[in-house]
Amino acid sequence: MNPAHSKITTFCIIIIALWNCHTASIYARHPIHATVTSIEYNTKTKGFEVSCKIFADDLEEAVKRATGTQAYIGSGAKEVKNVNVLLEQYLRKHLRLEVDGKPLTNWTFVGKELEGEAVWCYVELPHTVAVKRLFIENTILMEMYDDQTNLVNVQIGSTRRSALLRKNKQMETLEF
Repeated sequence: MNPAHSKITTFCIIIIALWNCHTASIYARHPIHATVTSIEYNTKTKGFEVSCKIFADDLEEAVKRATGTQAYIGSGAKEVKNVNVLLEQYLRKHLRLEVDGKPLTNWTFVGKELEGEAVWCYVELPHTVAVKRLFIENTILMEMYDDQTNLVNVQIGSTRRSALLRKNKQMETLEF
């Protein structure tokens, strides 16, 4: 075999091996694209408490695509000053709630918390009237992944309901 061909072949094998290792490490982190959102009605504060668990790297990429700003969620010194504003903007665009046909728009973004490779984002929405129907639209990360699944768990009083939302079913109405 020609020495030049041997070097090229070796180089190609190394590149392919490195690419496969890189790709495997990406998928080893989280091969499933999923979020979990918990919505609970707090009778003491008369409002909904919403918690969204999202893989931090996916959320960083989604915020970057939406705003052009790299958020660096939870990476200390690199984190941009307005990261909470960016996260709130993203969530407002991709999470919508309506009670009995009336949109809940008076949000308070409470903050975020890292848990391993995921980030919890917390939102509060005041609401004082009894809930008969809760409409949920959750498109978090659906612009990035065709296989994105968003599980939504709701608790109002002792009643629990869940919705499994995907690209072909981004919204659901739950009865209480």
